[in-house]
Amino acid sequence: MEWSGEAYVTTSLSQNKRILLLDVMRAWAVFMMIQGHTIDALLSKAYYNGDSMLFNIWLFNRGLTAPIFLFGSGFAYVIATFRKMEHGAPLPKPVLMKRLRWIGVLFLLGALMHLPAGNISNILSLSPERWARFFHVDVLRLMAITLLGLFTLFFLARSRKRLFTSALNIGMGIILLSPFIYMVTWADILPLGLAAWMTTQTGSWFPIFPFSGYLFLGAAGAALYMRWQESGREQELPKYYFMAASVLLILFFIPRVIWGGNLPLSIGSSSIWLTFSRLGWVLMLWAGIGFLLRRTQRVPEIISIAGQHTLFIYVSHIVVLYGSAWMRGLRQVYGKTLDLEPVLLIIAILIASTSTAAYWMHTQKINKTVVYRYLPYAAMVVLATVLLFA
Repeated sequence: MEWSGEAYVTTSLSQNKRILLLDVMRAWAVFMMIQGHTIDALLSKAYYNGDSMLFNIWLFNRGLTAPIFLFGSGFAYVIATFRKMEHGAPLPKPVLMKRLRWIGVLFLLGALMHLPAGNISNILSLSPERWARFFHVDVLRLMAITLLGLFTLFFLARSRKRLFTSALNIGMGIILLSPFIYMVTWADILPLGLAAWMTTQTGSWFPIFPFSGYLFLGAAGAALYMRWQESGREQELPKYYFMAASVLLILFFIPRVIWGGNLPLSIGSSSIWLTFSRLGWVLMLWAGIGFLLRRTQRVPEIISIAGQHTLFIYVSHIVVLYGSAWMRGLRQVYGKTLDLEPVLLIIAILIASTSTAAYWMHTQKINKTVVYRYLPYAAMVVLATVLLFA
């Protein structure tokens, strides 16, 4: 996408080195996260009505948000990394180190967001119960570990075809193994810090099984897309995603007709039927947005920019809503007590403010300003100072 400073950009599924469809889908995911988290954190429980169609639509959408985000992250990581590799050659050392630093930053951010104390002295005196919550795996730490695994595939595969096959098999394997992994009480076998990565049984939000599967399948989708791109077929992506989504959704609904609610291998978050149905709806949404982009003349540039800065938007709204070891969030201030109107207003403010901040960051990046270059390091110095002396 060429930076023009205008409010709108013309659309295609692929614009120069950026894939507009990917940016739009990532923006969609992070905006849906904002509304989902805000409602979850602040809306009064009086509005939670299982008989309401609107409430059930919201629940359905919440279930798709993380899969969309993870699938898009795997897709984006492969596209960004393969573009740095020439004809199957190894990644240049500076790029390799940059990728590893990025993985480290993701893991560190996830850990810091859930740090159970605001300074070193308090950390040393935490109770086991407080530490147990710290080990709950969040989406950023899941992404870091999964991307590290995906990163190793670049050294083993070296080609798009082998990467596609490997990522597809690993992603499918994680999903298919999940029901069996959940049959084991891992906390009885492994230390809590390791058991938390396996399932949701210890309280983790996004363990490896089944959620890493979405990232690997997104990586497989990206490898296939790049092969299509070489032959000029990338515009067919929505069509093939629609076909794959249709197959997955049919395979999900037929067993439900046969077995009803007593589906085999259907244990909570590990249910292969639930995971594959969510994957089907993710692909269907990608296909639908892709078809719309092919028929739309202009898309607000802020949407594409938001899609490029999802990490910043995600971390910002989580800290504002849920707080951290250093500040209270809106949930601590209000709890689940607000009516629908103020919650909707807060959603609008969060989307507008984080998107505006992302726009500012984007201009700093494009102009290669000193502020953009050294802002992360300044943040780390401030954080280290707080940890040591607060």
